[in-house]
Amino acid sequence: MKFPSMMVCTACLMLSGCGSDNNVTHSSKPKSADMPVTLSDSSQPIQFDIHADYQSLLDQVVEAGLTGVSVYIDTPGWSSTYTSGLANKDTNEPLKPAHLFRIASNTKSFVSTLAHLMAQQGQLDLDSPINTYLPEEINARLPNTSSIRVRHLLRHTSGLKDYLSVPQFWHKIKAEPNHDWQVTEMLSYIYDEPAQFEVDSRFDYSNTNYLLLGIILDDLLGYDLAIAIRQQILEPLGMTETFYYQRETLGGELVHGYEMEEGGLTSYRHIKLGYRAADGGMVSTPRDLSLFFRAFGKTQTPFSAEIKAQMLANLNSMDATREYGAGIVRKTEVSTFASLSGKVAYMHGGYNNGYMSRSYYYPKEDVSISLFYNHVFNRQTEQDKHNMVNAFREALRAKVFNEL
Repeated sequence: MKFPSMMVCTACLMLSGCGSDNNVTHSSKPKSADMPVTLSDSSQPIQFDIHADYQSLLDQVVEAGLTGVSVYIDTPGWSSTYTSGLANKDTNEPLKPAHLFRIASNTKSFVSTLAHLMAQQGQLDLDSPINTYLPEEINARLPNTSSIRVRHLLRHTSGLKDYLSVPQFWHKIKAEPNHDWQVTEMLSYIYDEPAQFEVDSRFDYSNTNYLLLGIILDDLLGYDLAIAIRQQILEPLGMTETFYYQRETLGGELVHGYEMEEGGLTSYRHIKLGYRAADGGMVSTPRDLSLFFRAFGKTQTPFSAEIKAQMLANLNSMDATREYGAGIVRKTEVSTFASLSGKVAYMHGGYNNGYMSRSYYYPKEDVSISLFYNHVFNRQTEQDKHNMVNAFREALRAKVFNEL
């Protein structure tokens, strides 16, 4: 999916020593929502000092304009959750560690895992063409369904056009913001569109691939894939704060996610775009999501060595630092921070209107870092703030390794 006075706890000071008790939480009193701070007043980009304490880094990025940020860090010596800012600007409700965020495309990692589990159980053949699983009314409207195999969907090498790239799709979202989208309706926006490239000839990230995977898995299971994800992935991992929005009841409070629209911040919490779909429908917390990527990195249940190897086979380059497998990204850090550069992580990311999430697991160092925001800045019209958030995310990761 679319891929938004400092108070320092005494416990924070202990983190630079030998360690602290697990699951410590930290937060700051939020500033008034009526007093936003913008970067456009300053010609100098904001700087983040990796020698500052963690809470101060979070407070700094919120004071510079981010609505709210939630971070979970787990190292061999300590683990802790930090929050700063607001969950709801209208009520000034402080952001808390248990608040849920939409995790958007991180959902793909769970769907891919379920597909591989079903293949291991003999319910799905990853090498079968998708026309053997899809209904004829869908096969007849898409190109190359006799050549596209399930693996191609998982790896974004199918050549199918991304439904999120179709202008008419976004026109309807703008015109009908409360529309309750169905998966087949979303898929219909790329019906009768030609293939973007020959099957398996290259990588191109397309949310359409996971829309189709969701349809296939639901049909093979004979029940909602959210139930299988809960039973086979979430429950074994103890992920009690992760839910599939619109497919099951949320067990917590979903924060508001904000973007700038027509001169003011707009909350997208109410949008029902695609949360029944398999390309981005889940919600979670930073701590909970870190459990998933840690289990993958350490090859723990529900992951077997075979499944992990398949999800990492034939990696395709996304950019200079990231390679995509089957619902998982291997990232090699390139950074001006010496403590971070060269580190390798398993991760994925998620961006949906108003929500941004990144969760990293570094297997060599046994370190998890998850960062969630409920405010997304436009890369074109708010480039300085967009760059600021990227700089914050990099500095925080570098700080963790600088202190190991």
